Amino acid sequence: MKKTTTFIFASLLSIIGFAQDIATARAQGVGATVTITGTATNGDELGPIRYIEDATAGMAIYDPGVMGAVLRGDEVTVTGVLVDYNGLMEMQPVNSNSVNSSSNSVLPQLITPLQIGEDTESELIQIDNVIFNSGGSLFIVGTHDFESNGETGKIYIKAGSPLENSMIPMGAVTLIGICSQYTFMVPANDGYQILPRDSADIIPTGALLFTSAVTQSNITTTSFDLNWTVSDSASTNCNFGITPAFTNVINGSGNTTTHTITITGLTPATFYYVECYSVSGSDTAFSTVGLYSTASNSSGIIRPYFNHSVDNSFSNGVDAQNIMTSFNDTIKAYMDLAQSTLDICVYNASDATIATAINDAYNRGVSVRYIADDDVVNSMLSSLDPNIPILYRDPSPAGIMHNKFIIIDANTTNNSWIMGGSTNWTNPSNLFNDYNNLIFVQDEAVAKAYTLEFEEMWGGVFGHNKSDNTPHNFIVGGSEVEVYFSPSDQTTTQINNLIENVDYSLEFGLLSFTRDDLAQTIIEKNAEFGVTARGIIEDQNSTGGEFANLQSNGVNMRSHMGISHSFHHKYAIADADILGSDPTVLTGSHNWSSNAENNSDENTLIIHDATIANIYLQEFEKRWGELGTPTAIDELIDIELSVFPNPTAGKVTVKSDLEISQIYLYAIDGKLISVNKKSEIEIYTKGTYFLKIFTVKGSTVRKIVVE
Repeated sequence: MKKTTTFIFASLLSIIGFAQDIATARAQGVGATVTITGTATNGDELGPIRYIEDATAGMAIYDPGVMGAVLRGDEVTVTGVLVDYNGLMEMQPVNSNSVNSSSNSVLPQLITPLQIGEDTESELIQIDNVIFNSGGSLFIVGTHDFESNGETGKIYIKAGSPLENSMIPMGAVTLIGICSQYTFMVPANDGYQILPRDSADIIPTGALLFTSAVTQSNITTTSFDLNWTVSDSASTNCNFGITPAFTNVINGSGNTTTHTITITGLTPATFYYVECYSVSGSDTAFSTVGLYSTASNSSGIIRPYFNHSVDNSFSNGVDAQNIMTSFNDTIKAYMDLAQSTLDICVYNASDATIATAINDAYNRGVSVRYIADDDVVNSMLSSLDPNIPILYRDPSPAGIMHNKFIIIDANTTNNSWIMGGSTNWTNPSNLFNDYNNLIFVQDEAVAKAYTLEFEEMWGGVFGHNKSDNTPHNFIVGGSEVEVYFSPSDQTTTQINNLIENVDYSLEFGLLSFTRDDLAQTIIEKNAEFGVTARGIIEDQNSTGGEFANLQSNGVNMRSHMGISHSFHHKYAIADADILGSDPTVLTGSHNWSSNAENNSDENTLIIHDATIANIYLQEFEKRWGELGTPTAIDELIDIELSVFPNPTAGKVTVKSDLEISQIYLYAIDGKLISVNKKSEIEIYTKGTYFLKIFTVKGSTVRKIVVE
């Protein structure tokens, strides 16, 4: 035994003796086989990858089979091959690995955002005075922007991170994390991001903290309220103005954790920068500076259109409009309204009728600007007057310019319109053949918000380089409307919020659905007593697609794959026809994918309006009926499923010819008691209960009585 131990120890010394420092190893470049020793700065909180660091540099190592057991603080000696993975130099595979010691520590290197790059790649760093742009929202999977002393940077939250779905801090924090890189650019000179490992890597600078986002309410043409909470009793204050310099201060009184402040004397359809803050003794907590809009004096007309048949039998009084091959004429008709400005932001276009409308507008003196994507044909653009300025998206950031919106006379009360929806201007495919929607909104404040987004891109800023710099909440014709732009505004969080707030029904119709987090929220919501989710997806079998996951977990799904022409919509409908709830529609260009969330330029409207929700429901029900048996799922399951005995003395059996995936047991008040995979359910407390039974054809509810 002694000789064996001596041999192992000698071998270990031999390995360490041949190890290079990490900086020297990195200098050998891709393809080199190197041996290095360093301390691991992360464990599995960042997934299977490990980062190690010595006094000279850091290195990413990806070989889950070899490195999976390595913990933060382990000093390891590894031998392997250097590769490039989307700009990140990493070792893959690892030929040998040994853990020399444990519980070591690495002191983070204090830097500024501008120092994030190759010189700090794979190293543990610290940045002080960090303020997140989306403070008060949630850390979801993807990138999140921040500023520090006038410099900007990004963090990335990986799936399964301890930080996922926690609140993004408001106010200054100290940020610790590992410098990494992810880019498709050649040479790889962008995509640098920081990977915080857990909540200990985000350190507040004071004891008084914001514990909620700042929310806007009671929006009128001359005022609005802002609401927030803090961790300890404090005062209610804000700075505000029409520029970030702030020209007004409200010093509120009081000493509370729950705050509401009313800002009055404002101008209609005007945007105000506001910084909320609370003071407790010598400690002050500041919010992120937000941009908020007053209501406009516009008509607030909202008009959706569809290019395929709808089912008006579901109408509550306002029929959905199927205008079929008039999509291009309709777009032209709205463009013909333009008197001063026409801004166009459309992914791809090939329609002569729309080209004529654009040229007509230019010829009558309207200022016309056009933004297009750079990697599609866009054959229509060659038909435009050569004096009309056209900007193509810079291909350097990942993603595409996927918007489909126009803005008409943004700075007018009665002639300001925006067009949104899912429709590209390709003839005949997207305009006439593929299933799509258009939506027009007459509102000055909303048009101004779209103009801010347009101006940002017109200035050459696209994709992940954009910032969240528009208001999001509006009152349009008496209804609440939300506006979000991707990838800066955390649109996936807003979609998730819509799903989580469903009380009774959710319908969604999508070309593509690959976001695991949204699928999980739908599965959990569908499992709630009294909630039913239905979905239509075109790309059923796309890589990472959620169709099978949703279906196997009891969500009632129908595939549009294989049907002539693509189902190109990107909409969701919440609680349609439930006036006691919050009937809502979400529509726009944003597919439910990580590329839309993190890279591509997109726009999304969320409209809280019962009439608009019912109009979209008429479209959904027509497609739903075309894709399957029109018999209701509960009627179908009545034939194929039984629950007995009922009433029971304490045990019931669920029997079905269909495969049962899960059975949820609820108390009569809707409280979830248990989740069962067996067909026999035991209940020994007398009372009334409900079983929600999930099969491959959907879910159904059965009431049972225990005597």
